[in-house]
Amino acid sequence: MDKFRMIFQFLQSNQESFMNGICGIMALASAQIYVAFDFTCPCLPGYNLAYGMGILIVPPLVLFLLGFVMNNNVSMLAEEWRRPIGKRQKDPSVLRYMFCSMAQRAMIAPAVWISVTLLHGECFICAFSTTVPIEKLGNDSYMLLPEKELRRILAQIPCKDIYSGQELIAKEVATRYLRCISQVSKKQQLQEQA
Repeated sequence: MDKFRMIFQFLQSNQESFMNGICGIMALASAQIYVAFDFTCPCLPGYNLAYGMGILIVPPLVLFLLGFVMNNNVSMLAEEWRRPIGKRQKDPSVLRYMFCSMAQRAMIAPAVWISVTLLHGECFICAFSTTVPIEKLGNDSYMLLPEKELRRILAQIPCKDIYSGQELIAKEVATRYLRCISQVSKKQQLQEQA
């Protein structure tokens, strides 16, 4: 019990370390949540993009807002924003600094979620399965199919049990192509952050 009290007092005295610890725990939790999440693509042309991008975008937004709200500087930022001007002028650079430091901490967990999602690639494959360039990767039999039928077959690429377009394009080729694009987009995201 004394050790717990000592740790709690240390965290209380050093709020910066405490917030960094909370953000780190949220980042690890987001990775574990994604791994535990059983992703199943709907395999329908109208829903694949919305579902795949929803899994890629909505949880990071929630994690960002949660990280932003859990920050202990939110109340100080709100008080400074609402404070009447009085004798001391409001300094926009202080508000901007506080907001940027809170946003940077809040971005840790969403960045981990997006990284794990893009490196794994299932959401990306589901979302963009209908955009596979058959003219480069498949054979010429796609010319005989109407556009609606072609999109229906391509939307089934992420689904192992119902994919019926092996004569059009091999499932392994399409998934490897999309997974490579997913991982390249993750690498580009890392390079932009550096």
